[in-house]
Amino acid sequence: MSLCLFFKFLSSGNRKKDRFSVGGASMDQKQLTGQNISDGAESKDHIGADGDGSGSGQESRDAGWVIANIRDFAQFLTGCWMFLMLAVFPLYFGDKYHEIGAYKYSFFSGVSTMILVPAAVLAVLVLVWNLGKSRLRVVKGEISALDAGVLLYMAASAVSYLLSDFPSEAWEGVGGWNMGLRTQLLMGTSYFLISRLFPWKKGAQGPGFLWTTGIGGKLIFCGFFLGSGLTFLLGILHRFLIDPLGMYKGIDSSYHIWFLSTIGQATWYSSYVCTVFAVGLCIFFAAESRKIRVISGIYCVLGFMTLVTQNSDSAFSSMFLLFLGLFAVACGSPHKMERFLEVIILSAASFKAIGLLQWGFADKALELGTLSMSLSQGWISWLVLLVVAACYIALLQLEEKRGEARLKESWKKWGSRLRLVCIFMAAAGIVLAVILIYFNTNGFLQEWFGITLNNQYLLFDNKWGSDRGFIWKTAAGLFAALPFGKKLFGVGPDCFMPYSYSIPEYADKLYQYWKPNILTNAHNEFLNLLICIGIAGLLAFIAMLCMGVARFYRASRKSPLILAGMLCILAYAGSNFFCYQQVCCTPFLFIIMGLAESALRRLEK
Repeated sequence: MSLCLFFKFLSSGNRKKDRFSVGGASMDQKQLTGQNISDGAESKDHIGADGDGSGSGQESRDAGWVIANIRDFAQFLTGCWMFLMLAVFPLYFGDKYHEIGAYKYSFFSGVSTMILVPAAVLAVLVLVWNLGKSRLRVVKGEISALDAGVLLYMAASAVSYLLSDFPSEAWEGVGGWNMGLRTQLLMGTSYFLISRLFPWKKGAQGPGFLWTTGIGGKLIFCGFFLGSGLTFLLGILHRFLIDPLGMYKGIDSSYHIWFLSTIGQATWYSSYVCTVFAVGLCIFFAAESRKIRVISGIYCVLGFMTLVTQNSDSAFSSMFLLFLGLFAVACGSPHKMERFLEVIILSAASFKAIGLLQWGFADKALELGTLSMSLSQGWISWLVLLVVAACYIALLQLEEKRGEARLKESWKKWGSRLRLVCIFMAAAGIVLAVILIYFNTNGFLQEWFGITLNNQYLLFDNKWGSDRGFIWKTAAGLFAALPFGKKLFGVGPDCFMPYSYSIPEYADKLYQYWKPNILTNAHNEFLNLLICIGIAGLLAFIAMLCMGVARFYRASRKSPLILAGMLCILAYAGSNFFCYQQVCCTPFLFIIMGLAESALRRLEK
């Protein structure tokens, strides 16, 4: 209760007696009661209770005061929910790693039911009032491309649920992460509430307004960095068998490599880190304050250290897309390119620091996968560190020699070309890798050149990618066998398991391969969505991600939080191409998209 009262104080403390905040802009009661609403003006004669103007002024002012307070309370509830999810949720657990996914979902479901749902109801009341007062003009220009994408995704999930043969499973989802329709609707609701009600400081504008959020906003951000930073730190400590919370007590040592921090399974932890890390990285990239850069730099060091020790290869595909997106933005100016090079130097140095710790405490350090060990202890990080440091020094010398203004002017001529070349090379590299895997797997390299590459990444057999080869081929066959209607709308949100095991042919195949375990999803979010919510749902989800990237990229220079929205989407997509939706990471995608959308909407207004 005390926390709730504190948030209420924060959300209402800056409000003057006769003013309140609507959509990030300060409006007085005169505006609310009919004059200058939206794009037009409405006469007092049309806003009375009976439509005849009698007693309209006082009644409208009274109603406006009520609506203003309803909106403030909805904002306060949204802030409470954000703080709990960003600061408390990552650190929350029940019986150590036993049923940790169920405990996490219980937390998410509980706080969402008690806080987020009432906030949504109050927000709908405010929306209905505004619609009534402005005669629908309030919606003009209010729905962005990303809003439309989120709405399409929620609608596709709802249609899939209504047509599902497994209504109970489609509503709740698979136990442990529960990504059924209920969770999808809660995540979509959180996006819209945050994008409209995040507590920015009144009057704060311009590119640096992230640093001048209201006290409530500062508390939310501090909670975010504290919660996620401690989660990162615990993940690093666990890789050296330092267990301050006793999470490994009663668990066989063979499971230490599979579970870490307070998130649980390594792939879940990896997805969580990849999703939230972009926020701190973008603040370090964009901040001008030395104090903020030092604090965010420490956060980034923890993030890079835990990324190289979390032991899930999917994190590195996420980092690739994150760095690619950051490089595309950095090509806009020499100053931004300097910041990008600083980020790369920090990442490589963090990797090598972990390598030195692994060497110094060899008896405590867990043996990680090949890719993680090669980045922390191999020569790759040294090479990256030396090359990038040389480029950084050369760029600083060039700026000193030619002058900042002249270098910035000449940069315009070839900065965009550098961006295009890099993106083309990255895309070409991905295509070539896929072609190489295809030709190697199908024996063409042996037939044509007499060679076979047995590298674990280049031979797509059943064991490829920790058995993802078998899973993806099985999932593709399952989708091909679906009736047309289910191909279009899927078998139900998070219903991969109940449907696949209801088909005798696939049930037997899965039992034989996985016994005594049960396969619950396709271990590729896009393939899993294709089966669960169909072609329509997958296209809606991809459209949502693409619209978000495009919208945030165009405005990425205006705020680090907007840039974080773009990079978060890229990192999430890169990670979950090899993983799946679960309550430990996917809600944070919608939270960060909501934050970025809120920042962009404020700047647009």
